[in-house]
Amino acid sequence: MTGVEAARRLLASSRLRELGRSRFDGEAFLTGGSLRDRLLGLPTRDLDLAVTGDPRAAAEGLAERTAGSCFPLGRAPFVTWRVRWGDDQVDVWGIAGGIEPDVLRRDFTVNAMFWRLPRGPLLDLVGGLDDLAAGRVRVVRPENLRDDPLRVLRGVRLLATHPQLRLTAETERLLGAAARGLAGVARERVCEELSKLLAGRAAARALAVAARIGVLQVLVPQWEGYRHAPEATALAGELAARRSGRGRLARGAADVAPAVLAAPACAFPDPWRAEAAVAALAAIGWPARAAERAAAAAALGERLAPLLGRDARAQRELAADAGDLLDAALAWAVARGTTDGAHLLPPALALLAWQRRFAARPQLLSGDEIAVLLALPPGPARGDAVRALRRARARGDVRTAAQARRHLASRTPR
Repeated sequence: MTGVEAARRLLASSRLRELGRSRFDGEAFLTGGSLRDRLLGLPTRDLDLAVTGDPRAAAEGLAERTAGSCFPLGRAPFVTWRVRWGDDQVDVWGIAGGIEPDVLRRDFTVNAMFWRLPRGPLLDLVGGLDDLAAGRVRVVRPENLRDDPLRVLRGVRLLATHPQLRLTAETERLLGAAARGLAGVARERVCEELSKLLAGRAAARALAVAARIGVLQVLVPQWEGYRHAPEATALAGELAARRSGRGRLARGAADVAPAVLAAPACAFPDPWRAEAAVAALAAIGWPARAAERAAAAAALGERLAPLLGRDARAQRELAADAGDLLDAALAWAVARGTTDGAHLLPPALALLAWQRRFAARPQLLSGDEIAVLLALPPGPARGDAVRALRRARARGDVRTAAQARRHLASRTPR
């Protein structure tokens, strides 16, 4: 891509023309990932704007013009002002010292270009346009990785979200050398980057690189020497492909995907240990409920995978008690069961449909009636009895209230 081609693509954007009509004190430049993606022809609703004047005034003026909201992020002297209206978002910050200092603070050359609004030119001090055209991700300066080690994860994440890009050999070396610094990064920031990585359509490739250069080992030590890394990273790719679709399995794939990161802590593909997975995810910043859901879904998915399409009674028994966890468990099972999951998809969808019908059926016996029949005092045993009867009904062993009573009577100690 030449500078002329880049300018032609940017000048064709009605959104950038509209943004360029805003009045700014000084010059305003589109930059960062939003410029990179526009040059790649990728859609983006989020824009990064650098201004030579007062960034707060620029942001407030833009918010007033768009009837949006405006609020600060970060701390002085590196405050960014975020403007939101509708589905659009613009981050505004100041470059009073000029473009070059800002460029030299950037992570990768493809993120270090500037387009002066409204009509250019494109300013590229570090060869970012050539790198972008060649599909290269190259570090601006090694010390920038040490200043903010989260950039190590961002570099790997680019491989997941942008399959057309690759790390140069030198960049791989630098990311691996700086990975130790991730141990000191706030866990919430690490979790956010990993979440974006897992959502990328090339998540498998990104995780494989992260494992090869030593990034994952800093976050989850069990990745060191993990023999089944290829299987785990391939599973991440299958889940990423599944979540790009629609419906319950797509939502489920998003919920269970973090469990892949904990795979070596659970000795995957050995029998899944949910507690170990929760601990590993908590250590890298996953919220407790999300970690527990991902771990439990993976555990159930491991049990379902060999049953789908083979043992209707057994899979229905598991589905009867799964509740809304079934979506995520089946997403895992489909991804786990084969290289492409195609042959397991129909029985997985059929099981989801069966679960909906099963849940809509009226109870054969109330919990109180079950407690009376079994002479159970209040406590956990009542819930266990209700679930046991529900599983028997799911298997097809019990179909009527009379059969349910006989089933319970046959299991009552005499």
